[in-house]
Amino acid sequence: MADDGTRADEQVRFVIDIEVTDIELFKATAAACVEVSRTEPGTLVYDWYLDETTGRARLYEAYASLDALRIHTSGPVFTDVGLPMMECANFVHVDAFGDLGGPANRASFWPTTYWGTAIASVNPRD
Repeated sequence: MADDGTRADEQVRFVIDIEVTDIELFKATAAACVEVSRTEPGTLVYDWYLDETTGRARLYEAYASLDALRIHTSGPVFTDVGLPMMECANFVHVDAFGDLGGPANRASFWPTTYWGTAIASVNPRD
């Protein structure tokens, strides 16, 4: 079990490659998204990284389960506080990790590589 009581093989994770066009708006919006995500049940990691010199960023996020991911994607990050992100950044590519279920759960606005579950891991599986 993971520290939060979830099984590692239920968790889903994402690494998102981003091109930033307005650094200050990006930083403010990322901070607002973190404040909201901090309170969402099942959000394990929600870390934004930015290289201001190149204008490249990464978002690393992890959720305890598909249900936790659904809570996040139907919440304020997608309906309110995160909307300015579309004005200041281009989402280039998503790497998705974990069992996201069938094609209906794999809809994405950006090019995505689905890696599935880990074939070897340090995380306990039971």
